[in-house]
Amino acid sequence: MRPLYLERAGTAVRLDGLALRVKCAGIADRWFPLRRVSQVVSAQQVEWSTPALLACAQVGVTVSFTDDFGAVLARVVGRRGERHELRQKLEDFLDRSDWQPLYEQWLRAMERMAVRSVARRSGLSWNEPPTPKALRKLLREGPASMCASTAYDRIGSEVNGLLLALSTQTLRDNGITAEFEQRFSPATDLTQVLFWDFQLARLAWLEDRLRTGRPQAPSRDEIVAFFEARRGRTERLAQGLINRLHRWLIELNPWPSINTSAG
Repeated sequence: MRPLYLERAGTAVRLDGLALRVKCAGIADRWFPLRRVSQVVSAQQVEWSTPALLACAQVGVTVSFTDDFGAVLARVVGRRGERHELRQKLEDFLDRSDWQPLYEQWLRAMERMAVRSVARRSGLSWNEPPTPKALRKLLREGPASMCASTAYDRIGSEVNGLLLALSTQTLRDNGITAEFEQRFSPATDLTQVLFWDFQLARLAWLEDRLRTGRPQAPSRDEIVAFFEARRGRTERLAQGLINRLHRWLIELNPWPSINTSAG
């Protein structure tokens, strides 16, 4: 299964049997069997038919629509399918009156873990682990000194959108679908933590581009290729964070819930 990226203006997507038929002027039609598609990232200019969108939702293929800067405008997640233990644990957790401060504490711990990993791999010496704000400020100093802040921000914006699409699909595969976002933002929170793992790679890529005489911001195709080169690692990190969330929820409430009703 592979992700499908649709970016060209004038592209239309139709359902053809059990496949998505992608039509684009000047290019032969292409068919993508739904069983081979893991997720779809679509530019907002792409025209979708309702049957094609519903077919993706039916089989659990997330479709994320992005703007010209890579920000996600909307997501179609679809039904969750079979029951998941993690989903039940999360539903039980959200019934607690104190769920919000507990969850924010866990999320901050996950971000601190990600920040420590970046700081350790940076090769710099630290008297104490940097805060996310301090490390973010330090990472921006390099591109600013090279007059490459625009390219740096463009890479970050596009990668953040691609990460949100991946996070949405990963959560959906673990039973966490869109209705949870009425209470909190699990996909956005997962993306926030995962984004740290791209920081040093983003700087290294930018420095390489400047060294080879390419100061301009990379194209969307180039950024997608950069992201795809790290997809395997990112998927493992995403699933690892979800596993940590599951274990944490079990530790908070180790006993299964028992539903009773009056006779």
